[in-house]
Amino acid sequence: MQKRGFLWFILFVVAALVFFSSDQFAPHLKPEVVSDSKTGKPERPQTYLGPSNSLAVLSFTGDPSGLTPAFWAAGFSDEMYRLVIRAPGLQVTSRNSSFFFQDPSVSLNLIAGRLQVRYLLSGQFLIVDGGVQVVARLFDARARKEAWSDTFEGSLDDVFTMQNEILAAIMDAVAPGKYESFPRTIPVNTQVWTAYLQGSYGRSQAATVGYEDAEKAFVSALDMQPDFTAARVGLAGLWLEKSARGDGDSGLVEDAREALETALRYQPEQPEALGLLSYIQRNIDWNWTDALETAGQAIQLSPGDPELMNTASLALFSLGQFEEAEDLLSASVEQDPLNLARRFQLGLLLEFAGKYDESLKNYRQVINLNPDFPGARAYRARVKIIQDKPESALKESEQEVDPFWRRYSRILALSALEREAEARLLLDRMIQDDGDRSAFQVAEILAFRGEIDQAFAWLQRAYDQKDGGMSEVVGDWYLQNLHGDPRWGALLDRMHLPSGVKS
Repeated sequence: MQKRGFLWFILFVVAALVFFSSDQFAPHLKPEVVSDSKTGKPERPQTYLGPSNSLAVLSFTGDPSGLTPAFWAAGFSDEMYRLVIRAPGLQVTSRNSSFFFQDPSVSLNLIAGRLQVRYLLSGQFLIVDGGVQVVARLFDARARKEAWSDTFEGSLDDVFTMQNEILAAIMDAVAPGKYESFPRTIPVNTQVWTAYLQGSYGRSQAATVGYEDAEKAFVSALDMQPDFTAARVGLAGLWLEKSARGDGDSGLVEDAREALETALRYQPEQPEALGLLSYIQRNIDWNWTDALETAGQAIQLSPGDPELMNTASLALFSLGQFEEAEDLLSASVEQDPLNLARRFQLGLLLEFAGKYDESLKNYRQVINLNPDFPGARAYRARVKIIQDKPESALKESEQEVDPFWRRYSRILALSALEREAEARLLLDRMIQDDGDRSAFQVAEILAFRGEIDQAFAWLQRAYDQKDGGMSEVVGDWYLQNLHGDPRWGALLDRMHLPSGVKS
C-alpha cells in the first residue's frame, strides 16, 4: 500500500477513534452575538448552533440489560440517518461526527454545541415481548427543550412506518408546512432487513473483529432478496474497506464494482452506490471525469449528503478545479465538524489553491483538536516552505508525531535551508526504509531539490504502483521544477489530466 494512500486510510481510522466529549478537545465555535432587548448592547457571545434547519441524528440507545442484540438500535439509527439526509431543505450532520456521542451522561446542549446544530434527534429502540418499542425525541438546542417526542409500538413489520412518521414529525417541527414532500422508507421482508442490519453493524465493527460475520449477513440478505440494493451496496463497501486495509485477495475491488453495477441496475437512483462507484473510478481506475460525473449524479439525488460532497470534491481536486472542490469540501467539513481527516484534507486543498494562511489555520485547528494527529505538523511545514519560511518549517517538522512524516518534512526543510549533507542522509534512509511504499513522496522531494531525472524515475515508479499521491499531481507546488520538461506533459497526457493549472 502506497504511503499517500495509506496516510488517508490511517487518518480516517484516527478520526473515527477520537471522542470529543470534553472541553479539552472542543472545536473552535463561531460566536452567536445576542443583543439585550432593553439596552441594545450585545450580550456575551453564545455557542453557534448552526442554521435553523440544522440537525444531527444521534445513536439510538438499545436494551440496557443487554438481552437484545446491539445491532437493532445501531441499525435503526443508521437507517434514520439515511432517511433524514435525503430530506429536502435540512442541513444534516454526518454520522461520522454525530455518532461519536455514545455516552448518555453528556448533555444535549454540549453535543449540539460540538456539532454546531440546532436540533438533535435521539431515542431508544427496544425489542419487547417479540414486538418493537421506539422512543424518539427531537431536542431544540436554541430553546433548550424538547421540540417533540413520541413513543411507537408495534411489530418488526411496523418499523418502516415508524421511521416515516418520525421523519414527518421532524419536518413539521423544523419547518412546518415548508416541505411538500420528503423521502420515505420502502418496507422490506423482516428477515431480510434483520440480516442487512446485522451486516451493517458487523461492518462498523470490522476493524476490530473482522469482516467474516458482516459478509455472511449481507450475503444472507441477498440470498433471500437479490434485488435488495442496500445489502448489495453494504457488501460492496465492506469489500472496498477490506481491500484498503490489505485484507483478502486482489479481486475484492472488482467484486465491489460488480456489486455496485448490479445494485444500480436494480435501482438506478441509489446515491450510496454512485458514491462508492465514484470512489473506484477515481482511486482505482484514475478515471477522473467519470468519477466527477458519477459523484455529481449522486449529489443530485442526495444534495445534502456530506459524504457525497467529499467524494465529488476529490474528483474536482484531481482535475485541478480547486475553487469548486473547496466549496464542496468546506460544506462537507461544516456538516462533519469532528471529522479531522476531512479537515486535514481541506488543508491540503487550500495549499494547492494557493491559500497558504488559510491552510496553516486549518492544520492548526486539527492540532488543537488532536495534538497527535499524524501528518498535521509535517503539512504545516510544507506550507511554510512554500512561504519561504524554512526555519519555521524545520521547527514544525521536529514536532511531528509520526516518524515517516517527521522525516519527510525534515528533508524538505533541510533542503530549503541548503543543509545538503543532513538532507541527503535522511533521504537515503527514507528510500531504504520506505521507498517501496512512498514513491510519490520521494519524487516530490527529488523534484523540489532539482534532481529532475531521478524525480521522473520515482514518479514512474509511483505510477506503476498506483500510488495514491498520483491523484494529486496537478497543482502540486513541490513538482513545479518538472513542468518545463517534456516528460511532464507526457505524464499528464497519459493520466488524462489537465496541464494548464497554475501551481
